Amino acid sequence: MAKDLKFSSLLDIYGGVLTDKQRDMLELYYNEDLSLSEIAEEAEISRQGVRDAIKRGEETLTELDEKIGVSKLIEKYDRLLDIVKEGCDGIIRDCRSYTTTKSVIEKLERIKSAIENGRG
Repeated sequence: MAKDLKFSSLLDIYGGVLTDKQRDMLELYYNEDLSLSEIAEEAEISRQGVRDAIKRGEETLTELDEKIGVSKLIEKYDRLLDIVKEGCDGIIRDCRSYTTTKSVIEKLERIKSAIENGRG
């Protein structure tokens, strides 16, 4: 079973809706990087039982995120923040090198446009 690390983020966002068993096993698997066998030994259940609990938890997290979409919003705003940071860095460079005001204005307009359009 290959690890899809997006579940670590989804667990942070939606983990409270999982059963304690699912949440604990997903935490151990994704955040503590334990193997199925290690978790099974610790929980005193079969490796298959661990795998089934993790799969059910992953399905629940995926369904929730498809319905609610918090992770997509986070990604969108992370991209928007990258645009703002890039623009600020460009303005700082321009101001340090004494370039024209026009260059600074263009960068500010790009930042403003990105914010207004909510794009990322």
